[in-house]
Amino acid sequence: MEQRKGLRLILFPMPLQGHLNPMLELANLLHHQGFSITIIHTQFNPLNPSTYPHFTFHSIPVALSQAEASTIEILAFISLLNVKCSEPFRECLARLLSDNQEPVACLISDLLFHFTQPVAESLKLPRILLRTSAAFSFVAYAAFPLLLEKGYLPIQDSRLEEPVIELPPLKVKDLPVLKTMDPEKYDELVSGLKKETEGLIWDHFQYF
Repeated sequence: MEQRKGLRLILFPMPLQGHLNPMLELANLLHHQGFSITIIHTQFNPLNPSTYPHFTFHSIPVALSQAEASTIEILAFISLLNVKCSEPFRECLARLLSDNQEPVACLISDLLFHFTQPVAESLKLPRILLRTSAAFSFVAYAAFPLLLEKGYLPIQDSRLEEPVIELPPLKVKDLPVLKTMDPEKYDELVSGLKKETEGLIWDHFQYF
């Protein structure tokens, strides 16, 4: 049995399957290192606590119905979650910090939950981000204004094989652009990626 460190980590995953799984894998790794794990989650893509009996789960209410969520674009959904999760998340986190259980070492949140930075700062809690996709895609997202200025975006079929001079060795076809009818939501997402953090964890694997 692992030796407990007497410290808790609070994790907050984005409720999208490609984001939930890496966060849960990280939680398992950290638990094996002796940390107690608390996971805050929403009603979307709900987690089954019985599958992870070694974790503690806290669900927060989000004023957004399943029907509403299923009819909007993914970027609009992420944007709404950042607005509607803010206060319920703050209240839940404050309760966890004030209970008499093990002290909380830090918050680990999905990189797309950019609202968690001011919340963590207000509660004087270090925040670490989990980036669930490849490192190169983060670089491309962060370079969005430059890519737009240079004419690489929006992507044109006739330029797919053209090299992106500013981001070698990428070609235009390699740029990780989300399809959306609302460019402002894309700008909002990219801006959120640049929020300050105490650290960044990459979901990375190696080919053998």
